[in-house]
Amino acid sequence: MAHTSTRCFSPALLLAASLLCSCSGEAAAPEVTPTQQTAATETAQASADSPNVILFLVDTLRADHVSIYGYDKATTPNIDAFAKTSAVFRRAWANAPKTSPSHASLFSSTYPRVHGVWNRMILPSGEAIFPSLAKQNITMAEAFELAGYRTGAIADGGNVTDGRGFDQGFQTWDSRWRGAENRVDTAIDWLEDSRKIGDPFFLFLHTYQVHTPYLPDPEFVAEFADPNYKGPLKKAYEDAYAFYQNAESDTEFQKRAPGKSQIRTIQQRFYRDYIPQEGRPSDADLAYLIALYDAEIRMVDREFARLLTYLERAGLDKNTVVVVTSDHGEEFWEHGEYGHHQAYDATLHVPLIIHAPGQTEGFPRQENVQLFDVMPTLLDYCGVDVPDTVQGHVLDFTIGAHPLGDPYECIAEANWPVQQLSYRQGRRKAMLFPDSNRDAEVYLLATDKGEQNNALHHDNQMMAAASKKFLRRVQDALTSWDEGCQTLIKKFDLAPGIRNLNALSPEVKAELSELGYGEGLDE
Repeated sequence: MAHTSTRCFSPALLLAASLLCSCSGEAAAPEVTPTQQTAATETAQASADSPNVILFLVDTLRADHVSIYGYDKATTPNIDAFAKTSAVFRRAWANAPKTSPSHASLFSSTYPRVHGVWNRMILPSGEAIFPSLAKQNITMAEAFELAGYRTGAIADGGNVTDGRGFDQGFQTWDSRWRGAENRVDTAIDWLEDSRKIGDPFFLFLHTYQVHTPYLPDPEFVAEFADPNYKGPLKKAYEDAYAFYQNAESDTEFQKRAPGKSQIRTIQQRFYRDYIPQEGRPSDADLAYLIALYDAEIRMVDREFARLLTYLERAGLDKNTVVVVTSDHGEEFWEHGEYGHHQAYDATLHVPLIIHAPGQTEGFPRQENVQLFDVMPTLLDYCGVDVPDTVQGHVLDFTIGAHPLGDPYECIAEANWPVQQLSYRQGRRKAMLFPDSNRDAEVYLLATDKGEQNNALHHDNQMMAAASKKFLRRVQDALTSWDEGCQTLIKKFDLAPGIRNLNALSPEVKAELSELGYGEGLDE
């Protein structure tokens, strides 16, 4: 079935038009908007007994490589143990497969279609722009801050930057690449200060450890890699790891390349020649690459255990909500590509595990939920007013079953290098490709978890006809959805600001480029 265009399927053009019409450079906004002022005067104030919140986000962690989600390797023994007394949302979906839009959705509880914070966006002129979150958004951190919480972000740099507006509401903002061990150390120091102050806190803790290029400690590689593998990626890893260890102590090198010792340099110098740009690697090479990815996950799992040990030792576990999640996953050529550019489930399916204070029994939750549900869920649980701008749902993570069935629509978007739009309801999913001639796709996920068989071309004619009917309904639903998004943007003035190339500092530019997000930028 050929792709059918509708007026809602051009997010890049819609956003570009709104930016060009409403902005010139960074979007101007008062320091405190009328909406924020209302929230500041009316929101319920936290007390010393209010729950604390820690949101631990492992960048690039796909759910099906977490043991508790069914992976056959022991990547996450400590997260698994944590999950035994937590709500495990088994079908949680990111709203985008890239860091910037996914974090913007997490922090604002709005779709990328609303907040417009893409990793980068190419205007019709060919200019690359870098949208930032509108100041009119009341972010999760701002809502907690307005309610009297102490707020802190310990993040791992890259696209998790104040230049995208992600620092809104954080009294402490520390985002620079240092790896999971350092970020947990820094978070523990911040938590120790918070414990002494006594106010309830909201901590966002983020690590890029699982992101490419993979540089896990050798002890963890030995757990997952085939000891008989002698292919080129083994030497690439060993040389890259040695280079990284030496660069960490090279002061002059660090000055030239802040961040994870020139991520792009490491990727290009040691790995890129052995990772095909087209086609797949050999089975042995692919297995070793995935083993490196799994080893990175195991490293993060170790650091998560250290965080939990501190909470218990400090007595903070008794009154702290702890959330484990990710912004997106990673594709290993399941659909012809490596990385996280597409809106297939390898990049959208993320872990979401929430532990409530005092919870002693865990349970799986089977309904579809989205990453942007986290904000209203945590605010509601803590008795903090949920802003009117949110599009997510409040999830009750203290019960073992979802009482309302599964009517929830889950929508995700990718904007680069090609437009992709994903619509999920129940166990069916449609993929649309707005700016290309590529045919639409429909997947019956109950029997095709890997999204390999387009049900529009099903051998069973009745199944094919039902899938075509579903696609028509999806297209109508997306038209209504887009209209609702545009209405929300206008009502609350949520069009993003522009971060053009010249507005980026050399350090941030270098770091983004090192992480692989800045390919093609003029430097």
